[in-house]
Amino acid sequence: MTRAAPLRTPCLARPPDATARLRLFCFHHAGGAASAFAGWQEALGPDVSVVPVQLPGREARIREPRARDLGTLVADLSDELDPWLTGPHAYYGHSMGALLAYRLAVARARAGRPGPDRLLAGAFPAPHLPRAVVPAAELPDDDLVAWMTRIGGMSPALLEYPQWLAAMTAIVRDDLALCRSHRPDRPVPLDCPIDVFTGTTDPLVSRGDAAAWGVHTRAACRVHPVPGGHFFPRETFLPRLAAALAA
Repeated sequence: MTRAAPLRTPCLARPPDATARLRLFCFHHAGGAASAFAGWQEALGPDVSVVPVQLPGREARIREPRARDLGTLVADLSDELDPWLTGPHAYYGHSMGALLAYRLAVARARAGRPGPDRLLAGAFPAPHLPRAVVPAAELPDDDLVAWMTRIGGMSPALLEYPQWLAAMTAIVRDDLALCRSHRPDRPVPLDCPIDVFTGTTDPLVSRGDAAAWGVHTRAACRVHPVPGGHFFPRETFLPRLAAALAA
C-alpha cells in the first residue's frame, strides 16, 4: 500500500486582488517569513495587490521541510504561482528574496513563461558576483546569532528565549545554505527593468555591488540608496518602492 503524500500548504495565504492595477509578489529574507510584509498593503494602497510568498518550513508551513536546493524551490514556485503570474505584475525580494526573485524571473524567461514587468531587488549584490554567496551558514550558532543580530536580522529579545532562538537559528542556517546552492554564472539579461534598493550603511552590499545588477537587464537599471542598513526602515523605503512601482 502506497503512503499518501503529505498535504502542502499553499505558498500564498490568499489569492491576489483581481481589481488591483499591479500584483507585487514579495519574497522574504533568510530567516524570515511572509509576515515580514505585514503592513505593506496599507502603505502601498489599493492600486497594488501585495502578495507575500511563504516558503516552506515557517509560520503556516512550519511542518513542511525547508528547501535545500534553490533550483528545485524556484521550479516549485513557478508552477504554483503560474496562474497568477499573468497580467501586470512585479517581484520584490529582500536579501535572499532578491536572489529568489531573480532566479524565478530567469527560469520563467527560459521556459517561455510570462515574467515580471519589473524586478525590484533589496539588500543583495548582483547575483553573478561571488560575494552573493553567503558564507555565514558555516558559523557556530553563537557567532551566527551575533552576526544576524548585528545586521538587524534577529531581535536581541530572542536571546531570552532559548527554544525560539534555536528554532530561528536553524531556519537562518538552512536559508543561508540555500543561498549557497546558487552558482554564480554568466548574467542572463531580463527584458524587464530592475530597481535595486541598497542601504547606505549596509555592511553586506556596497554601491558597486548594487550597480552591478545592470548587466542583468536589457532595459533600465536604477539604484536607489535608502538610509539605513541591511534591513532599511520601512518609513524611508516604502515611499521609494511606491514611486518605483508607479514609474
